[in-house]
Amino acid sequence: MKDLNIIYVLFFASFTIQLLYKLYFNSRLLFLKENKNDNNIDISVIICARNEIKNLKKNLTKILNQQYKNFEVVVINDRSWDSSKEYLDELKEKYENLKIVNIPDNQTDHFGKKLAITLGIKAAKYSKFLFTDADCYPKSEFWIKEMSKGFNNEKQIVLGAGIYKKDIGLLNRIIRFDTAFIATNYLSFAKANIPYMGVGRNLGYTEDVYYLNEGFKSHYHIGSGDDDLFVNQAAKKNNTEIIFTKNSLTVSSAKKTWKHWLFQKRRHHTTNFKYKFRDKTLLGLQYLSSLAFYICLFLSVYKQPSKIEILVCFLTNYIVTIIILYKPFKVLMCKDLLWVHPIYEIILLICRPMFQIKKKNII
Repeated sequence: MKDLNIIYVLFFASFTIQLLYKLYFNSRLLFLKENKNDNNIDISVIICARNEIKNLKKNLTKILNQQYKNFEVVVINDRSWDSSKEYLDELKEKYENLKIVNIPDNQTDHFGKKLAITLGIKAAKYSKFLFTDADCYPKSEFWIKEMSKGFNNEKQIVLGAGIYKKDIGLLNRIIRFDTAFIATNYLSFAKANIPYMGVGRNLGYTEDVYYLNEGFKSHYHIGSGDDDLFVNQAAKKNNTEIIFTKNSLTVSSAKKTWKHWLFQKRRHHTTNFKYKFRDKTLLGLQYLSSLAFYICLFLSVYKQPSKIEILVCFLTNYIVTIIILYKPFKVLMCKDLLWVHPIYEIILLICRPMFQIKKKNII
């Protein structure tokens, strides 16, 4: 009986913490108003590409043909040995707003993406930057127009969201759910004046904030982090804005195998330990309370399946999650995943420790 009482205490405590996170943080996207102010600032879109010929052919013209007045696209051809250079040279003849930066491959240097971004920033003509990846494309021809609105009111960092294309299979649904929840989380935290990360698939910042924070100097030795670590370091409550509309999204293809997805997640998680203590604490508590909620739920049902309070708490958590996440998941084109969200949550909670396993040469 004593063990059962401890389980109940932990269950109700974790349930309360989960509700607080959802009501205080995640609910902020429900009341987010679309920014309707047009912005005519000059924009440099920066894209790093290494052996990305297929993606460049598929995606680059969708960026070059954006409906926006003053912008350039800077592509850093980062030590590619495929036909990227030839293709970019061809495009350069058709698009005056395309700028190419070639990094030669001498087969001895092992520079990461941060060098490529640094060279792209140095080559950029304008002082406001938008970043995306070669394997991404804008969901709308007004992507630059939407994201540029974030630079209004002298904001220095603009957080956007990227989604993955819908496909068949459980893995695709898990990846889409995971990506949508992460986006909902960091965007809603930013609206609560606690910006802690951004994604390189859809991110903007100014030249001033880049140099003010000495670029990637503090974490240059880490292979990842050109996006989330930089934002964690540079973002403050008064210099960060979020843009969250369907026209502001970027789209890419999800990993096809569990092995490749696990490697990708491990790479992303190599940066967590460098986050600010406040952010690590908040995110850690969020994860642990969710884990405790489901563990104690199962134990409670197993030991005393007739306890009505447990069912009420579970249904309350389920309904509140549906209500709060419906709008952001609709924008992120993942509302179909909400109805069975506990299944995806449990799978991701189980997978989380595997993301933290350190592997050599994850760059």
